Amino acid sequence: MKAELTFEGLLAEIDAFLKIPPPDIAKASQHGIFLNRIVGTLRNIVRLDSKHTIEIDKRVSEIDAAAVRLSQSVINYKRGGALSTDWARFAQRDLHKFKDELMAFREFMLANADPLKSGLRTNKLSGEINIERLIRELHDAQAIGERTFVLLTNYLAQSGKQKIRCSETIVRLSRISAYLSELHKIREMSADA
Repeated sequence: MKAELTFEGLLAEIDAFLKIPPPDIAKASQHGIFLNRIVGTLRNIVRLDSKHTIEIDKRVSEIDAAAVRLSQSVINYKRGGALSTDWARFAQRDLHKFKDELMAFREFMLANADPLKSGLRTNKLSGEINIERLIRELHDAQAIGERTFVLLTNYLAQSGKQKIRCSETIVRLSRISAYLSELHKIREMSADA
């Protein structure tokens, strides 16, 4: 699911993740972080009625928590040492829990397929990017510095524009986001080495 978020694409990503064998915890962790971001994006762009919004928020929060536990266990496992085998067991347990949460979310998606598909189509047609949320996510991912974050948020507050509708700008921001994501991955690998 590299380009656009679709209902079928997300189901395919979840199915592919569920097939990752438990011993391959490093791959599962990397793919799990990616999948967690996509599920979070789905929650942010699809508007459902209040009952379903509460349910999707709860499920995404559970997926977030499981992804964090899995990621932390994998980091501890990669450090090696005397407790490496114990951390491998913890990571496999956390991977199992993450898969359980994803299966529950998959069932939720299938049970609410029509409103989710409709919400995704509506978002695709509107072609808007919430720039304030994008800047916050970049800052949280440490892709931009504190000074840049403050300057951009101050500019947005003064200009009053919170969304970008120009398709050319959206494409450029997507490209920049992909580059920043790659940079973040390189930094993580350098820190682990």
